[in-house]
Amino acid sequence: MGGASAQVVIYGTVDAAVTSYSQDGYTKTGLGNSQLGSSKIGFMGTEDLGDGLKATFKLEGGLANDSGNGKASNTNNQASGAAGQLTQANGTQGLDFQRYSYVGLTGGFGEVRLGRDYLNVYQYATAGFDPFGTNGPADSAALTLNLAARLAPYTAANASNMLGYISPKMSGVTLRLQAFAGEGTNSTDGSGYSAQAEYAVGPLLVSGGQQVTTGTPKAAKPAVLSPASAGALATPGDYTQAALGASYDFGMAKVVFTSVQEKLVFNDSATGTNNSNLIGVIVPLGAFNYKVSYIASVFNGGASADVDQKGTLIGLGADYALSKRTKLYGTLSQVTNDGGIAGTGSQIYSAGNFASGKTAGTDGKTPTSNGAAIGIFHTF
Repeated sequence: MGGASAQVVIYGTVDAAVTSYSQDGYTKTGLGNSQLGSSKIGFMGTEDLGDGLKATFKLEGGLANDSGNGKASNTNNQASGAAGQLTQANGTQGLDFQRYSYVGLTGGFGEVRLGRDYLNVYQYATAGFDPFGTNGPADSAALTLNLAARLAPYTAANASNMLGYISPKMSGVTLRLQAFAGEGTNSTDGSGYSAQAEYAVGPLLVSGGQQVTTGTPKAAKPAVLSPASAGALATPGDYTQAALGASYDFGMAKVVFTSVQEKLVFNDSATGTNNSNLIGVIVPLGAFNYKVSYIASVFNGGASADVDQKGTLIGLGADYALSKRTKLYGTLSQVTNDGGIAGTGSQIYSAGNFASGKTAGTDGKTPTSNGAAIGIFHTF
């Protein structure tokens, strides 16, 4: 095409840290990654097609740079399409473009994307207001996306086989819509939609939306809600994530707030819910950036005998810019649980989703977990 031009950018982030997580007398210390920002490598580009129309693409994969492994994707937004997760645990997962893998067109109408993408509700409402960017010991997802982490709905953050649309910004308002397909034996499992809108004017940003994934629930929900119980819900029922977030930048500090609700259908008589509220402050001071967050969450399994399980997270962190591309950082967090432990088995909330393997309530105490990370963050 005459006069067309193209540009391709190679970019990425490498984040490594010494980490320590503890709970109930169990401690795991080692070298972790993605404790300030997600380690990744990506390729993106545009081609000017003329008349205001551009072709775009983006391929981006997560890295576990402490071991050199990649992070796994999912072919159909269901357990059957996540086989790579098993090899990743054994240290053999190669690079997948599990974060982004799309091609699209942009113009005066907005932008259309086809492929794998982040869900807009997660990216711009649930995670978008977390002072810690859903990374490290104070990762808000450990509480706000507890059903997703424990019981494995595979579309909490990303989805495959997606068609997405982003509107132009009009009077401060941007609308984002997505639809995705499971493409499995059951044509509805793993399929769903996401709708999100935001209003951004000056220092104020408000964002909200909802995403739903269709599934076929098991006959019974797990009696013990822990990472191991994901297998018991290999095909979860309908999963819903709804979020409302807001921030205001005062210049000397930015204040953020989010309210997130998860729902997961276990069976005809039980729908689990997880409700979380986060408030945080980010204070830039010269080369330093100070952060604090507080999250309060309440989980209920939805059966008539279930009682609320409550958890809180306190996160403190700071990073120091050595240059525009390199930072030193440190983060501390503590997660506490209270209420309902004996009624449903294991603990629900933990720092960084660290599971000690000890069943909560066996000693008559609710578990407290702690996390710490000191590391280096570099972009290229």
